Amino acid sequence: MLLVTTALSGLMAGAIQTAPVPPQQPVAPVAAAKSDPDAYELDTVTTTAPRLRGSVNSDIPPDITLTAEQIQAYGASNIAELLSYLEPVTRSSRGRADGQPVLLVNGRRISGFREIQGIPPEAIERMEILPEEVALEYGYRADQRVVNFVLKNDFRSLTAELSGRGPTQGGRITTEIKGNNLNISGPTRWSMDAEHERSSPLYESERDIVRERVTGDPGTEDIGAYRTLLAQSERSTVRGAYKRDLNSTTQATVSGSLEDRSSRSFNGLPGVNLTLPAGNPYSTSPGNEPVFRFLDAPNALGRETDSLTGGLGVLFDGFLGESWRWTLSGNYDRVETDTLTSRGFSRDPFQSRLTANDPTADPFGALSPADFNRLADDTANSVSQVLATELVLNGDVYRLPAGGVSSTFKFGADTRSLDSTSLRDGQTTERSQSRDRFNGQANFSIPIASRRQDVLPALGDLSANFNVGYEELSDFGGLSTFGFGLNWSPIEPLSLNISYTDENGAPSISQLNDPTISTFNVPVFDFRTNQTVLVTRTDGGNPNLNADNRQVWKAGFNLKPWSETDLRFSSTWTYSLTEDAIASFPSLTPDLEAALPGRFTRVGGALTSFDARPLNFERFERQDIRTGFNYSRAFGTPNPTAAALPGGARPPGIPGGGMPMRVEVRTEGGGAGGPSPGGGGGQVRMGGGGGRGGGMQPGQGRFNLSIYHTWRLQDEILIAGGLPVLDLLDGAATGARGGSPRHEIQAQGGVFRNGMGAFVHANWRDGTRVDGGTGPDINFSDQATVNLNVFIDLNSRTSWVGKFPWLKGARVNLGVQNLFDSRPEVTSSAGGVPLNYQSDYLDPQGRVVSLTFRKILF
Repeated sequence: MLLVTTALSGLMAGAIQTAPVPPQQPVAPVAAAKSDPDAYELDTVTTTAPRLRGSVNSDIPPDITLTAEQIQAYGASNIAELLSYLEPVTRSSRGRADGQPVLLVNGRRISGFREIQGIPPEAIERMEILPEEVALEYGYRADQRVVNFVLKNDFRSLTAELSGRGPTQGGRITTEIKGNNLNISGPTRWSMDAEHERSSPLYESERDIVRERVTGDPGTEDIGAYRTLLAQSERSTVRGAYKRDLNSTTQATVSGSLEDRSSRSFNGLPGVNLTLPAGNPYSTSPGNEPVFRFLDAPNALGRETDSLTGGLGVLFDGFLGESWRWTLSGNYDRVETDTLTSRGFSRDPFQSRLTANDPTADPFGALSPADFNRLADDTANSVSQVLATELVLNGDVYRLPAGGVSSTFKFGADTRSLDSTSLRDGQTTERSQSRDRFNGQANFSIPIASRRQDVLPALGDLSANFNVGYEELSDFGGLSTFGFGLNWSPIEPLSLNISYTDENGAPSISQLNDPTISTFNVPVFDFRTNQTVLVTRTDGGNPNLNADNRQVWKAGFNLKPWSETDLRFSSTWTYSLTEDAIASFPSLTPDLEAALPGRFTRVGGALTSFDARPLNFERFERQDIRTGFNYSRAFGTPNPTAAALPGGARPPGIPGGGMPMRVEVRTEGGGAGGPSPGGGGGQVRMGGGGGRGGGMQPGQGRFNLSIYHTWRLQDEILIAGGLPVLDLLDGAATGARGGSPRHEIQAQGGVFRNGMGAFVHANWRDGTRVDGGTGPDINFSDQATVNLNVFIDLNSRTSWVGKFPWLKGARVNLGVQNLFDSRPEVTSSAGGVPLNYQSDYLDPQGRVVSLTFRKILF
């Protein structure tokens, strides 16, 4: 606590000592350094240009650019953690799911996320976040945003980290240890990562859960002590990557990873339904009497899952002639998963004794599992494999007065297979599915007007792009993609864009062929009977899925009103229509059961099981507007003496000590046109260390703030023709937390100075409801959650390091997830709260506190 108080007081003291930042000096043209081993000479004329080393090869500007000091303010330990903090500004509403953005390094494609996810943020010189249209220029679909990491040209570190976290309510502890070794020396980079994480189980009895009298559970036993809310889990991972130049124009990268995961969960005590015949010594009624009993065998309804994931990726990247770049990549990934599900006991042996009126068979006495037959376990094994290769070509196909017509061509092929074997209730099912795919894509960006080239300057900068794609699947035939867009900057501070995409997508082979798995004693709320019941849920693949068709319109703007102030406003409207939409099975509601009665099984009106395998909906239709701003500024009085820390180290977040930047671009033919295709991949050089106008000077701090509001105008599902439309904004639901909130606000703020920082992420979502039809309505209140991360680089506390030298290079993070322990508040129109909607059931952890010690060994 003393550490946190010291850090916060230092930040507050710095925040009130603000002063204007001296403007950066004008940049003068300089000659390219002949000794630069990364330089690729396209011609002999050198000019200055605004495109920086490592920038993407696109005329579309970044929506957000983060400098090294801004990145430091997040207090992340590696790129994977940094991306999780930046999720509000990297998400896309155009994708089929909330997937990860396209990731680039120094403006180039990478061999896979494994190549960079363990890299420490200290190695990042700057970070650019760009719109989805830029993904097309790198051979991807326009349904993911693009994040480009520009790494420092010379960096070495060995980092170790130990962390522990757990909810303030107790009951679950997670420990993690990880290490990273990174070496960047010009064009050569290699890294190694190792991680191990372990989490203890969390049981229902460790939370304030009020269990109703449910079907099959008369409440005579505390089965909550035998049911896990969160499974026990363990994970071990190793990763590595190596990149180097093969010659003056070509680089190669190889990366690999291996991960072992296991988990174990428990679904309560097994129960048996017995029939006590009339005339039995223990009978209390003239007829047959039903008796339900739990057996003391918690392992008999457990589940164990083990998976082993391995991957290998290679990538070659280079230039053809003076204006074409090529990238050839290959990947192999394999995932093997084993699942064991215990099914409980058969009543037969003991029931036979009751039927024979055996006086030693007391159904109301202590029952031993040995009196019953243990049912054979269900097992499932699946092996998924992917072997893929892609060739991407990028360059100018024609020269127009406003600039070159940039083009991207992608050709790819892959083969995928999923083999599964499942044993359910003694019956073995073997399934095998494979898919061979050949695909091609072409994208063209056409400049129409250009201020820099003095072509129709009254229009500003205007360009158009269009793309076409086709893929041939061995099991689904041909699927096509088409799209176009306009990018317009009528004045320098403002950029506008509009785009349209029409694409067809096939279900994944896991959606088609995952092994069938049954989970017993799953509690669900039955709206028809107004009860929580224990049912059997069936998951797996659905071989009858069809391909879908997705159409997306997008229009937005990005505004930077003052060139000397790091303030940006943006707003994006997105409309998507998906026909034959492939979806996971949504929450159980009366509307869903009415539309899909074959997916539900009832006995005597009581729900006993449901089939949750994926399916095709007739149509998804969604529309939203996302608006927000990002603001960042330096504060505090510059202190030149802070530029030199003990040992000659630079202050965190000040690459190169904040020197002015020199950018050198060799242009084709000695003209004054823009940089040749390939942007920061060896053609653009930066000298002087990477400072930036308005950047943080030695002794200063940095403040970041971003707020985004999402307004959902439409979110509707039509399950099948002839059925009513389900409005997720008004009573329909697909998830455990009700429908879609009409309004949602995400806010982030961070401050960093002198090695100390704090980062806050807040999220508020509007309330929703579930229309219960003839049953009760379920109402979800609005909810706000706040996450806090406070950290201190102990290098900045010179007196501490002097007294305890082992603290050199160390950092301590204190994190609090859900700071105010906000929980979903759910009410029912019938009164009370069903089990599935109780706060501790929806959010078993609540407030979670973590403490991390991180040390850069060198």
